[in-house]
Order: sequence, then structure tokens, then C-alpha cells
Amino acid sequence: GPSTAQTARAILQQPLIAMSKTLGILALQGAFEEHEASFRHLPEELLKSITITQVRTVQELDKCDALVIPGGESTTIKIIAGTDNFMDILRAYVHGGKGSDGVERPPRPAWGTCAGCILLSDNVTNGAGGGGGLVGKFGQESATKRCKYGQQVGGLAISTCRNFFGRQIESFEAPVTSEDPSSVADPAGRKAFSEFPAVFIRAPAILEVGAGVRVLARMKHPSTNEDAAVAAASDRVLVTCFHPELVQDYRIHQYFVEHFVLKSTSNGQN
Repeated sequence: GPSTAQTARAILQQPLIAMSKTLGILALQGAFEEHEASFRHLPEELLKSITITQVRTVQELDKCDALVIPGGESTTIKIIAGTDNFMDILRAYVHGGKGSDGVERPPRPAWGTCAGCILLSDNVTNGAGGGGGLVGKFGQESATKRCKYGQQVGGLAISTCRNFFGRQIESFEAPVTSEDPSSVADPAGRKAFSEFPAVFIRAPAILEVGAGVRVLARMKHPSTNEDAAVAAASDRVLVTCFHPELVQDYRIHQYFVEHFVLKSTSNGQN
């Protein structure tokens, strides 16, 4: 049989397994496979502390300690998810509180890319194709400009403009900068986003940020040269207007795991 030392080692190792976090990737549509592949490129030590799983149902969602909402079409995600209380439960998952099923949930970390960024924004406006000069201060947008596809999931106090870069610029790549004054207390975030080769596909941009939100990346509009914020975070919610999962640079995926997933106090198994 096993020696005392082996038994002791086995017992000592158990809490580590219990502390492992389950990271879900919403797999209703969009680049969920690319996200999963990017996470699997992270250092082996880090991968030992997480289990990556694809999420398509409320039952799968509730097993997760953190969630990634990939790009795609935010309207489509809402339509697919709207069929079975999924959006309502997702809202409870991100904000904490009771879903339509009456189950009390703790708030959990989430990262939204592109369409996912739109879903996690507290306010969304429909861009007139290139330029975000349409909007006043955060929270004061006119109702006509607000998103017409039902309620957001929300979770991050930002105002996001759909198709900010204009439909005519379908996609482009541009490096982002990460020196915004609001992120000075987050050196890890600045390092993860510094000169990141960002891929924008019919992308939104962040027009305003509210209290408790730091801007992690900015860039210049390729045609108007207008400055735009394109990534932001609070303590629990991260959003990127671009697609980090489409390039061979895994810094932002690592940042999300280290500073959101593993710092989460919730346990999805409960």
C-alpha cells in the first residue's frame, strides 16, 4: 500500500484540487473555440488551477466561477439566449442576485469581447458609422440612441457605441496603447495590453466610463484619427472591443485568469 509520506502528500494536495476554478466560455455562437485555444496556450502551472468548459445551458453556467462571452453578433446572442430565461440568469450571474428561477447567485467575473463587450455594457448606443461624438456624458444618452434589442446584461459602468468604426471599415488591425491615467494602479493590466496587436471586426468603442472603471486600452480611429477607448475593467468585469483570441498573443487571456478568475471568491460548484 502507499507509504505514510505518500498518503500525507495526497491529503496535502487535495485542497489545491478543491481550489481549482471552472472557467466557462459561452458557446452559443462566435469565436468560442478560438478563446478556448488561447487559454490552452497559457503556462502549464496556470492551467492546473483552472478547468475550461463550454457553456450552452443555465446548468452549465452555474457550474462556472467565471465566464467569457465571445464576439459574434450581440443581437444574435440575445435572440438565442432569450429563448429560455438564459439572459435573465446571465444577468444574475454577472450582477449577483436571484434569477427568474429564484436561485440566489453570487456575482462572478466575466470577460466580454466585441459583442460580449456590448452585452456587458450598462449603456449601449447605435453608432452612425464612424465617430462617437454623438453622445453626452455616461448615463445621459437619449433613448433614441439606446440599444433597441432588449435589455443589456450590463455589469460594467461604461457607455459603448456599436459599429463605432463604421460599417465600411469591416475589419482592421492596430496596436493599442495602455497608458490611460485611470489604470495607473493596475500595472499587470497595462503590461497585458501594451502595444497589443488588436483585431477589430465591426467593432464597438467605449465612449464614457463611470465610477470604478479603468480604461486598459486606447487607439486612434484609422480614418478620423479620433481617440477611442477599446478595453476597460472593474474589479470583476473585463471588456475588450477587439478580438484577443484571433492573434497569437495570450497576455490578455493570462491577465483575465490571474486577476479575475483566480481572485474570484465564489465557487461555481455550490
